[in-house]
Amino acid sequence: MSQRRFILIAEDETDTANLLQFHLQRHGYRTAVAADGFNTLNLTFESHPDLVILDLMLPKLHGLEVCRMLKASPSTNGIPIFMLTALASTESKVQAFNVGATDYMTKPFEIAELLARIESLLQRTRSQ
Repeated sequence: MSQRRFILIAEDETDTANLLQFHLQRHGYRTAVAADGFNTLNLTFESHPDLVILDLMLPKLHGLEVCRMLKASPSTNGIPIFMLTALASTESKVQAFNVGATDYMTKPFEIAELLARIESLLQRTRSQ
């Protein structure tokens, strides 16, 4: 199981954030929500989550910049970044991976697939 791993949800759409939080908590994860890019950076540096679910289109600071900054810092560069966004173009995916995203999934999404990908990412991170 998840062993109470901590996931930060960076999502400005309240309904999506609530849905993610509900399902993640049901599966044993601890969660917090950041509604903009600056808040995401602050919470990540303060709490060092096991994983960040990151929307690209965040207010105040775009998700690509958030990812770039987290991957540039020695204290946070090992945290997996799971992009979850409505941007489905190949260009958006390539940009995300180029700045350090660990995985990328587009909205709308299936909860079962999202949870399976998260668990897989956390298992890989745990074994490294």
